[in-house]
Amino acid sequence: MGIFHLAFLIVLAPLLAGCLTSSEQLAARNEERCAARGLKPNSEAYSDCMAALESQRERRMDMRRQEMLERSNAPAAMTR
Repeated sequence: MGIFHLAFLIVLAPLLAGCLTSSEQLAARNEERCAARGLKPNSEAYSDCMAALESQRERRMDMRRQEMLERSNAPAAMTR
């Protein structure tokens, strides 16, 4: 890893930390979304909704991680 990559990570880390959401906040937001759809807590449909939202979030995170990996492996001329 070059000095540029290290410096980039040092600058990026604090910025990303401010974007992170706690698991409690994520769960509360998902609960609000499922309730807004008219689903009742402790019902099978509500549980399915919660699981689907978490699965969607995990897929988005995986896609972002993959994009970051692809960008970090791109030749320098392509990243400019």
